[in-house]
Amino acid sequence: MSQQTVPHITQPVGNSAFQLVQEKGWQRGLGNLHRSEFRRWFGTNMWLWMAVIWTAIFNFILAGMVWRGQMPYDEAYTLYCVFGGLFPQIATIIIMQDVLVGEKETGTAAWILSKPVDRKAFVISKFIPNSIGVLLTMVLIPGLVAYIHISVATGVWISPLRLLGGLSVLGLNQLFYLTLSLMLGAVFNNRAAVIAIPMAFAFGQQYILSAAPFLANVLPWSLAISLGDPAPQAVAPGILVATPFSPGPVWFALVCIVIFVAVALWRFEKTEF
Repeated sequence: MSQQTVPHITQPVGNSAFQLVQEKGWQRGLGNLHRSEFRRWFGTNMWLWMAVIWTAIFNFILAGMVWRGQMPYDEAYTLYCVFGGLFPQIATIIIMQDVLVGEKETGTAAWILSKPVDRKAFVISKFIPNSIGVLLTMVLIPGLVAYIHISVATGVWISPLRLLGGLSVLGLNQLFYLTLSLMLGAVFNNRAAVIAIPMAFAFGQQYILSAAPFLANVLPWSLAISLGDPAPQAVAPGILVATPFSPGPVWFALVCIVIFVAVALWRFEKTEF
C-alpha cells in the first residue's frame, strides 16, 4: 500500500484567520468602521482633488481683488472669510445628507448593525472621519494657501496664532452644519429634510438678522460674515485682523454641536431597522 502524503496547512483557516477585536460597550466595532470611513476620504485622491478645488476657488477670487485692486490685507481676509464661511458649508451639507440616510435606505446600516457593532460607534464613525476630511480639505489647506497669497500680495504677514484662531472659527462653522446634518440624518429617513433644513437655516439667517440685528451676537452667521457697521465684526475676520468681535456665536456653535451629536446618538439608538 502506498503511503499517502498529508498536505501541511501553513495558513490559518476558519475563525482563526480573523483578527479578534477587543472593543467593548459603545466602542464595539468603532475601529473597523473608522478605517472604512477614512478609506472613503483618504483611500483615493478624493481628498486631494477637493482640497485643490477649494483652494483654487478661494484664491482665484482673491487674486482678482488683492492684485488688481490693491486691496488692503484686512479687507482681503474679510473677503476670504465671507467665501470660506459660506460656500464650503453648502458642500458639507451635501456630503452629510447621504451619510446616515443613504445607508438606512440601502439597508447597509441594518446589515452592519446585525454584526457586533454598537450603534453609538456607527454614528461616531460618521462624525469623526467626515469632520477631519472636511476640515482638512475645505478649511486648513485652502486657508494656508490663502494666507501665503494674501501676505505676498499685501506685504503684511499676520501672526500664525491669529491665522490658527481664524481658521479654527471657520472650522467651527463647518462643524456646526456637519453635526446639524448628521442629527437630521438620524431623525429623518429621507434626504430632502436633511438637506433642506440646514440650507434654509444657512441662508435664512441673514433675513433673521436684518429683522433682529441683536442676534448677530449669537447666530453662527457671525462666525464668518459680518453684517457691516454698526453690527459687530464677525469672529473669524475679527481674529485675523485684530478687531473687536463678540464671542457669542462661538459659544452658541459649540453648545449646538454638542447637542446635535447627543441627539444623533440618542435618536439613532431608537431607530428600528
